[in-house]
Amino acid sequence: MKTISYESLRAEHAWMIVSDQLQQRNNMLAKGISHMERDPSELPMASRLMMLRYHLKMSLRQLTQEARQQNRSAEDAQRLHRQWLHVHQLFFLLRQIDTEFGRAAGESDSLRSWVSSVEERVYRSALVHLN
Repeated sequence: MKTISYESLRAEHAWMIVSDQLQQRNNMLAKGISHMERDPSELPMASRLMMLRYHLKMSLRQLTQEARQQNRSAEDAQRLHRQWLHVHQLFFLLRQIDTEFGRAAGESDSLRSWVSSVEERVYRSALVHLN
């Protein structure tokens, strides 16, 4: 039977939180793209959101693949360190996505009004301990 530590539980919890947040951003981007595609004058912004979503998916795929390729026989302390590193990389990606999405909303009145009308489910307080 394998034992777990408090630190490994915290790392797992942090990973779940940041993964949930990234999934929410992916959903928000998909809905934003659909909304922007309805108006032909907003197609450049829809393209920008598509690129942002592509960046999110590809970065997440790359980070996850790197995490899976880690040596499973490494010591527990080393694995825990790598897990925290992965969590922080995902959190950095989340902040990049939020920043770019905020810039896009700042440049488009249509996107800004849509974002303000959509109920966001963002748990920023749960992410505080990752800083």
